[in-house]
Amino acid sequence: MKKILLFTLFSCLSFAQNPELFSNSWYISQIVMNGQTTTTPAIGPVSPSNFNSIGNNMYVFNSSYYNTASPNITFSSTSDSFTKNSTICTLAVYYGVNEAEVQSFDGKNCSFYMSPGNGHVFNYEIINNANSKTLIITNPVNGNKIYYNNSFLSTAENINKKTFVIYPNPTKQMLNVEEIEKNLSVKIYEMTGKLLYETFSDDKNIQIDVSGFQNGQYILVVENFKPYIFIKE
Repeated sequence: MKKILLFTLFSCLSFAQNPELFSNSWYISQIVMNGQTTTTPAIGPVSPSNFNSIGNNMYVFNSSYYNTASPNITFSSTSDSFTKNSTICTLAVYYGVNEAEVQSFDGKNCSFYMSPGNGHVFNYEIINNANSKTLIITNPVNGNKIYYNNSFLSTAENINKKTFVIYPNPTKQMLNVEEIEKNLSVKIYEMTGKLLYETFSDDKNIQIDVSGFQNGQYILVVENFKPYIFIKE
């Protein structure tokens, strides 16, 4: 009986993984490839990326944007990493707003997981931010990375919160925020969860100068209100 228990314990430890990988929905936010960072182009709602067990200590990670790259993986028992066994990627063609940017970003997502051969190891790291978590998956051979943030924008605690008005969106310089309240915390985060801007509202309507921000998507968080994603062009 002791031998059976020890074998069972060893089997469980042989394929360890961070449970936070499975308890969060992950949304792709940026890709760093060949030293160049590309923020996710806006295409409307993006399906969450997630980890799923397929049995026999094997898993599939669906890295979703417009298309989905799905590597079949095995977790390491000694480090925060996983080994790619195989990968497939869907082949739908996107036609719409930001067409060239979307197709390029889509290709990078698929290439990141498909280009390395089977048996390639990827490292992962989960960073806890003030209001979110960031998952970073790294190819240790070339340093390429994909960033994902968790679904704190759509968690249950935000469902019943109030909404505000924001315009123009996309914006190039000034962001107008209306129908809020005085003396509320106002913050802007990168999609990775990094805090970029913080102030307090001095009226029910405020303006924020975002002209110094790099082009991309950002998260506006007003205390007691639902968070909102806007685009800086």
